[in-house]
Amino acid sequence: MSSLDQAVQTQINNIQKKRGRSLAELAAMAKKSGLAKHGGLRSMFKEKLGLGHGDANALVHAIFQSDGARAIRR
Repeated sequence: MSSLDQAVQTQINNIQKKRGRSLAELAAMAKKSGLAKHGGLRSMFKEKLGLGHGDANALVHAIFQSDGARAIRR
């Protein structure tokens, strides 16, 4: 695992710990929202969970299992 991958994993672990929700619970929250686009989900997590832009962005990428370099398809 690269140092960048380790940093992102640490960021996701910290989000889960601070918010008291697993990644699966956060993914379910995203699905339940009905939002499908990255920006909409990022904004929702910022508003509902009080996450900063970077944390919300990383969380959406983790939920979509995206590296940020390709379009998200659902």
